[in-house]
Amino acid sequence: MDFRELLKLALKEYEDEAKRLLRDLTEEERRFMPSKESHHIDFAIWHSIRAEDNLLHRGAKEDEPTWIKDGWYLKFGLGQEESGVGFTVDQVKNMPAMSVDDLFGYYDAVREETLDYIQFVDPSDLDIRSPFEKLHIQFPDITKGQVLSHILIETAQHLGQIAYIRGMIRGIE
Repeated sequence: MDFRELLKLALKEYEDEAKRLLRDLTEEERRFMPSKESHHIDFAIWHSIRAEDNLLHRGAKEDEPTWIKDGWYLKFGLGQEESGVGFTVDQVKNMPAMSVDDLFGYYDAVREETLDYIQFVDPSDLDIRSPFEKLHIQFPDITKGQVLSHILIETAQHLGQIAYIRGMIRGIE
């Protein structure tokens, strides 16, 4: 199996699990905050998608995120540069309501571009230093290949948070 198929399998597993976890939750359940200093499921899934979008477009493709170019920020009522990074608890708590259909509409648009990039990227390009300077603060000299790897880690972390919060609400299923 080559790296492309492995990445696609991992991303498909994430997609299936994310959709399973959110499929039957009410808006109230998705907005449940386990403590005064934590976030809710809508924030976790939205931020996960935004992270993939920014990492892919700014960190690997060197173009504008889907969030901006397709106007998703307007649909969600948030700013062009907002991604959840550095959000305060109040910002998380006061995020606009988000429908599951809108969240997964945005998710599907981003994921299509991620899969397209994986399918057609020249493997030698993955060794090139990422142009996304904000990433270099946390990850000095990160390459485009490492950006793809970080997409897997970032999305997996947030999927775990979603599963944990769902478990707090619904118990063991």
